[in-house]
Amino acid sequence: MCRYFFIAIFALVLSNVGTSQNKHNIQFKFDQYQNDTLVVGYYFGERQLVIDTLYAQDTPGHFAMEGDSLLHPGVYIFLTHPDNGFYQFLMPREDQEFEVLSSKEDFSDLSYKGSTDNELFSEYVDFLATKRPVIEQIKAKMEGTDGALKKTYEDEMRAIDTEVKAKQAAIIADHPETLTTMLLKANQEVEVPDFSEVPEEERKMKRYRYYKEHYFDHIDLTDSVTLYSPFIDDRVKYYLEKLTIQLPDSINPTIDKLFSMMGTESSLFKYYLGSLYNQYAKSKVVGMDAVIVHLVDNYYIQGLAPWMSEENMAKIADNANKIRPTLMGNIAQDITVYKEDGSPVSLDSINYEYLVLLFWAPDCGHCKKVMPNIVEFGKEYKSKGVEVFAICTKHMDKLPTCWEAVKEKDMLGFINAADQYHKSSFKTKYDIRTTPKIFILDKDKKILIKGIGGEQLPEVMDEIIKSENAAKNG
Repeated sequence: MCRYFFIAIFALVLSNVGTSQNKHNIQFKFDQYQNDTLVVGYYFGERQLVIDTLYAQDTPGHFAMEGDSLLHPGVYIFLTHPDNGFYQFLMPREDQEFEVLSSKEDFSDLSYKGSTDNELFSEYVDFLATKRPVIEQIKAKMEGTDGALKKTYEDEMRAIDTEVKAKQAAIIADHPETLTTMLLKANQEVEVPDFSEVPEEERKMKRYRYYKEHYFDHIDLTDSVTLYSPFIDDRVKYYLEKLTIQLPDSINPTIDKLFSMMGTESSLFKYYLGSLYNQYAKSKVVGMDAVIVHLVDNYYIQGLAPWMSEENMAKIADNANKIRPTLMGNIAQDITVYKEDGSPVSLDSINYEYLVLLFWAPDCGHCKKVMPNIVEFGKEYKSKGVEVFAICTKHMDKLPTCWEAVKEKDMLGFINAADQYHKSSFKTKYDIRTTPKIFILDKDKKILIKGIGGEQLPEVMDEIIKSENAAKNG
């Protein structure tokens, strides 16, 4: 699934490349570079992808990348051999005919000819380079100082910061359409108000909310060039993972907000819809399957992923349908299964304060490993109102192995059952694809948690009881 999504989005975005009648012609001229190959690549979301391997022309150190159409604009890279040197340059939106030059072995004098965007960015980088040693000198002087002298050094640092910001502002004002401006704006910090008018205890939360709300103010998420930059993936991850509480109830609306800023026709939406689906599909964090269902219900089956084949769309929709009934917070479906003597036992018929619903198999290696932990847990927590309802997943002629294993593993303290002919459809209702699979239900049959390991039961159960007691006591 992960491979499919990436290839589909990659092909879709690159379909926009080469539609122009313009051409690209980038000449790399490196006087001291002796190797006969040069690898050229570009940023694409979280990846760096190779676009071409160039071979030296008649003159050593001279490489050409030419074509009859424009390349997708963005931040590109070239890699040197054999030291794997890594250098960035910009591919402008237009005027993709320029030279990349260096006369030194370490490329310390890297320069550009014929590209305003690259010349502008190079000038800015050189400007920062002149400030870096000055800043280091001031920092060294500040060590061990205090009082008026320390304030003097702090003022000097602020003066440099003001100078750098003024340089950025001038570039942004004078060259608004360049990629240099895009990169400078994307790295501008959000200026958060002090909110000094509100009580101190509310101030921190108000500042956090403002920061999150304005986090992408300086980034155009509808511009496909943003996807071809080195900053966007880190920004999106920080927004979703650091500025968002890691629960589906918080993650889902944050994703919706992100997609609303991107617009469903943008390249970023097409990339991140697949990327986030894959990310949460692989997540080992309990409950994150709710994010998958949210993405399927609100985007995929709403016709917002037209690049998906009908076959793959059907697969992810079916997967969401299997997951949906067992999402945390849902009411567990009633099932009727059978004890060893053939008497029926249903989920609804069991009296409990908390129920550990365990699906297991006698020949499951992990079941064998954790069953002693679960047995010990069942004995210890029964006095706390916890019952273990253990359903063996074997059926037909394999059913006798269930009862043999119950005795062998000392599971007699559980409510043990199975379903020889699978009349209850428990594997479908509880999405049993592997064993063991554990659910913890409250007395109202609400699914409190699922997918935890048997060895985690005491810790998780203690936390649940503690949390519910706290809620009861206000």
